[in-house]
Formats: sequence, structure tokens, C-alpha cells
Amino acid sequence: MNKIKINLPEKPYSFYLGENIFDKLDKFINKNYPAHSVFIVVDKTVYKLYKLRVDSFLKSIKNKSNKFILTASEENKSFESLKKIHSSLIKNNFGRDTLLAAIGGGIIGDLAGFAAATFMRGIPFAQVPTTLLAMVDSSVGGKTGINFSNTKNVIGAFYQPGFIYADTAFLKTLPKKEFICGVGEIVKYAFLTNKYFFNFLTRNFEKAINGDTNVLNRLIRNSVAYKGSVVAEDEKESGLRKVLNLGHTFAHALEVEQDHKIKHGEAVIFGLACALYTSKEIGILTADRFKRYFNLIREFQDLITINSFDKRKIYNIMLRDKKNLQGKVKFVLLSGIGDILLNVEVDKKVLYSSLEAGERYFQKSK
Repeated sequence: MNKIKINLPEKPYSFYLGENIFDKLDKFINKNYPAHSVFIVVDKTVYKLYKLRVDSFLKSIKNKSNKFILTASEENKSFESLKKIHSSLIKNNFGRDTLLAAIGGGIIGDLAGFAAATFMRGIPFAQVPTTLLAMVDSSVGGKTGINFSNTKNVIGAFYQPGFIYADTAFLKTLPKKEFICGVGEIVKYAFLTNKYFFNFLTRNFEKAINGDTNVLNRLIRNSVAYKGSVVAEDEKESGLRKVLNLGHTFAHALEVEQDHKIKHGEAVIFGLACALYTSKEIGILTADRFKRYFNLIREFQDLITINSFDKRKIYNIMLRDKKNLQGKVKFVLLSGIGDILLNVEVDKKVLYSSLEAGERYFQKSK
């Protein structure tokens, strides 16, 4: 089992990675949280696939335990679901001595984390990510929240987990589409980190998409180590952490415009393509680098499809983005691998041109 330290100044914690380590989670909790009850929020699909393992885990907790099963959808990442989780906690007499654990992907983790942050002014929280995207990204860093007023993650809190427990055995039942989404998020880290990560992913793209264990372990470790270092330096996203939003202003707007019928990872791939194009158009990314970097995005061309969208609507959605400053849309762009620019203001015409380029590239020819 690999252990990666997330060295936050006030609340450091660890990310545990390995195969079949879920079967050791009960012992880990009984040892490290001996006086705590355990309440899990678990993805409905995950529970169906791993019912025996999940139930066995709960039975092995020496104190009181219970579960709340929820379908993972953007529609369920809501106040209504939050109320249901809180109601279940209260109805079953769970108190401040409760460890709330999220077992699922990013939606479950974000929602359950916000439930933990707001129940009795905050109870201990743990992430047990079961998707590749959640393992490399959403489980790390303490962002929790819900969607509201047709805006993603607009209500939430920074609330760090006590630990993250990532069992790669869950990836064996992960649909191919979810693997694509996870690798899409890893591509972001390839742009953010260094040429060694970028070159490794470029060489091993097919293996990653097809679930090669050794390749995935390395990609997960490197992604988590990088994000952990960024979060440790800037927990509340006042500066450096904004680099993690590369491609995400485009992505979040597309998700809302498409009524969340597109996967987050697919939207991120589209967003990265738009970010590269925008960087080239405003002159901060050379044509040669654009071509080389875009070759990695090109790997997804036959793997995802982006439906037609309303550019004006997407722009208006961007105006509501929580990362904006003084009412202006700000972008994270790049001039090279690991060379990232923050808070870049971009002309509306360039944005429209970038959106059109992304739309053309990922639409199937009629």
C-alpha cells in the first residue's frame, strides 16, 4: 500500500493507495477512530456491485454504523439530498462522534463532504473514491459542495478529509467511459507538472485508458502528489491552487449548458482543448507547442462526442463562474508544460472562436 502525505499546515492527512485495501478499512477505522460511529454515503451502483464487501465492512465496525445509498447524478447533488443525509443522521441518533465516509465518485464525495462540514458544525470525514477521476482529483483538497440555481458547486465549503482510502480494485468494474473521464483529468496534470509526466502519459495513453494497473498506479500517485503539494501551499484557492482550474471554466459552463448530460471528465477534455486553443490565439502558446500538446488531446477524438451548444449561453454561464474577479471572466491558460498563467482576461471573440474550434473537433462528422 502506498501512502502520500497531504501536508496542510493546520490539518495534514494521508492518501492511501493499493489494491483490495478496502478490506482493511474496518481495522484502520477501529484503530484510528476507536470512539467513533461510522455513517457512509455510498453510490447506488457501487453498492449494487460490492454489497457484500460494503455490508461486511459496516458489520466489522466496533461502534454503531449505518449507510445512506444515493444515485450519483448532478441532479442529486442538491439541497434536497443534503437534507436527506442530515435527516438520516438525526433519525438514527448519530452525533459529533461520527465519522462520515463517502464511498463513490466525485459527486458522492462532494455532497457527503458538505454534509459532514455542515452537520453539527462539522464532523470527521473520509473519502473512499471508487472512480479514477475521484482518485486523482476530487477526493483530494477538501472542496465540497452542491449545485444550486443551475450553477455547479456554487454552495459549499473547504472541508478536508481525515484520510483518503483509494482501492484500485474498484476500477476493475469501472465503465470505459469513466476511465476516459479519469484520464482526461490526468491530462490536466500532465500539462501542469513537467515534461516527464507529460511524456509518460503520452507513451502510455492506451494502457491508461485500458486500465493497466502499473501505469494507473504511477499516474494516480503523481497526480495526487502534485495536487497535494499545491493544496498544501494554497488550501483556499487564493493564488497557486487556481492552476488546478485549467480547462475548467470552459468545462463547467458546458456541463450546465448541456443540462449535465455530459460527463465532467468529458467536459474537462473539451475545456482543455479550448484552453490550448485560447492560449495559442492570444499569443502565449507557440504554434509548435500547441501542436505537440494538442496531440495528447487528439487521442480522445474518437472516444468522446460533444453535442452542439449555444456559445452565447455558455458565455453567460461563464459570467457566473465562482472564479471570476470583479465581474469579469478569468481563465487559467498555459505557455508551456508547467508554465501556467492565472487570471487571464480574454476577448469575447477569442472565446467564441475557441468554443467553435472545440465544437468542430469533438463533433462526429455527419
